[in-house]
Amino acid sequence: MRKTFTVLLIMFCFISIQYLKAENDPGKPNSDNERTKLLNDYKKAQKEFNYRTGKPIELYIDFQVGAGSTSPNITKGTNATKDYQTDSKLGYITGALIYISLFDVLSFSTGLTFEGKSFTVTPPNISIPYPGYDTSKVYIPNNYLNIPLNFNIGGMITNKVGLTFNGGPYLGVLLSKPGNIGGLGYKNFDFGLNATLTANYVIMYPFSIILGTKFEYGGLNSLGSTPFADKVTTTNFNFFTGMRFQL
Repeated sequence: MRKTFTVLLIMFCFISIQYLKAENDPGKPNSDNERTKLLNDYKKAQKEFNYRTGKPIELYIDFQVGAGSTSPNITKGTNATKDYQTDSKLGYITGALIYISLFDVLSFSTGLTFEGKSFTVTPPNISIPYPGYDTSKVYIPNNYLNIPLNFNIGGMITNKVGLTFNGGPYLGVLLSKPGNIGGLGYKNFDFGLNATLTANYVIMYPFSIILGTKFEYGGLNSLGSTPFADKVTTTNFNFFTGMRFQL
């Protein structure tokens, strides 16, 4: 009986020591909060791994700010004796684009950008006098709210650097009111095409610095149509930088 009691006592002491060692293990979470934190860190690391290895990105946002230049192309109308003389002007771009990938097949982007596409124009003389028509050089203040609908290709090239191309149509809503300055009869909306090349550098997941350039061809719908200006289109180049946030 004494021998049995001694064996049971030894087993109890051994099990107790092992339990205390496990409870005091510095690698083991000591509370629900610590276990939750470890689980969140694991999910974050898994998401970063998917991002860096080029798997489809479900959603990320680019915040952009930059500057560019707009060049107009004006085809004279029947009442104009010479071509319009134009000069390019510097403008701004700011806004945010949302990139979405679906089912590893379709990648597209949309968003809102505010863009300045101003220029100066010197109207030509006209063959028929028109009240209020001025042939002096004027400044055309064009400020737009653009909504792009782009398709995307690209992704991460290395663990730190990525490259994305997106392009497609856009709709621009005119925020300023040039009206009939220079006999252009400017319209309130712009339908055009745009193409953007964006490079990103991951500074600390989920944040990246972005640097890019964009080209826009506006006026597929003709920005103006009067007896003095038969057709008005624009080309715009801009460069931008900003921040990308991976969701």
